[in-house]
Amino acid sequence: MAQFRAPLPHHNFRSKIEKVDEEFQKSGSFKRINNRRNNEIRDMFVKLGADGYSDASCFYSLGNTKILSLIYGPKPDSKNATYDKGKVFLEVKNLNMNITGTSDKTDEDIKNLLIECISSVIMLDRYPQCSINIKCLIIQNDGGCLSAALTCISLSLIKAQIQMRDIIISININSIVCPNTKRVFHLVDLDKLEEKYYGSKYEMNVVTLGMCLNLGTVCFFHGSGSFFNNKSLAEVIGYAECACRSLGFEIKKTLKNYM
Repeated sequence: MAQFRAPLPHHNFRSKIEKVDEEFQKSGSFKRINNRRNNEIRDMFVKLGADGYSDASCFYSLGNTKILSLIYGPKPDSKNATYDKGKVFLEVKNLNMNITGTSDKTDEDIKNLLIECISSVIMLDRYPQCSINIKCLIIQNDGGCLSAALTCISLSLIKAQIQMRDIIISININSIVCPNTKRVFHLVDLDKLEEKYYGSKYEMNVVTLGMCLNLGTVCFFHGSGSFFNNKSLAEVIGYAECACRSLGFEIKKTLKNYM
């Protein structure tokens, strides 16, 4: 997987961005403001363990986006005694600031989508009358927070040795339109600076895709934007699947250190 470490901004960083933007507007020739390739993913780091309070934990970072997932269980649950399958509970806490542009209702909707995705991948029939409690802590959000959270949760479940159908790998794809040529560009794993910059200047679609890595199936999809169509959606999914495979390959190599 390509490596990238963001340098400190140059003293005339803004003027450089403006030149890149001017070239894009005039000719349709696109270059990301941090010089990453369109399909280039930030540095990834994974650390699995247990903190003495939870049954398993995973610290996961993608660039400067940092997530900690804690697993409690599976444990017998008297409230779940009538069910022949286990039940997943998820708590998400943002430790630094609210995610820009979201509301409490949106956050709750996304949390429910995460629970639905996770519950579909865990073999809950193996854990009757039990609950699996997940606490996801967003330590730092520098873009791609939702996809990082989903990947981190999946890895913490693996550390907890909870039986799953597959490992979930997730990535964000942002798409922008050149004002003159109307050409659509798909960008993998934007950081916060890119999200704010492109979002303020261009029409932008945002897609978070989660993939069962070995099965090759999409298990999570969340998107927003104004110019989705069959062609652009197929392109985005193709980009996202390739990015998930690339990221998953690196994560699998890291997991071998814990086996």
